[in-house]
Amino acid sequence: MKKHKQEDVSDWMEEARELAKAEKELQIEKWVIISIEYQSKDCRRVVLFRYDLPRELYEKYRWVIRWRQSKYQCLYPREYIQVYHSYYDKRTGLKTDFNSCLSRLASSKAQITIAKRKEQEYLSYQKQNNLFFDENTDEDLVKFRKKLKKKEENYNLLYLNIQNAVREHNAHKCLIGSDAQSYLT
Repeated sequence: MKKHKQEDVSDWMEEARELAKAEKELQIEKWVIISIEYQSKDCRRVVLFRYDLPRELYEKYRWVIRWRQSKYQCLYPREYIQVYHSYYDKRTGLKTDFNSCLSRLASSKAQITIAKRKEQEYLSYQKQNNLFFDENTDEDLVKFRKKLKKKEENYNLLYLNIQNAVREHNAHKCLIGSDAQSYLT
């Protein structure tokens, strides 16, 4: 296998493409909850406005959030108006922040896809150019396949963890949605 000391821009672009493809295959719907609020004198949070938008829409119309924050700053000049963002997946309800389960899952899937492609390129090159090539005795290939198998095991474990988290989230959502007041009192 080819060993790089420094990453190439094309490698980074390939990883970005594979990450986007993995997110699409995993059906990750990126949404954001934006909350504009301030803290009152008695230390309670006062929510002035709340958005629940697709992330692309938020990226396109950020000025609306800044405008609304400015509007509330004019309405409440003595308060410090804050804007809070919470990124999540609409389908599962799980967070999509950096190093979250969903982002790690998509990244892992992209890395596995790239690794399998590199393995196929290596095999085709060696079979064409090396008469004495044997898949079972090639040290680099054996080591690479062990690492790939470990990545796939980690991916499957992470996928199971996400399925459990989604079940917990849906159970909590059902509980909060229907009978929350009687449960909480």
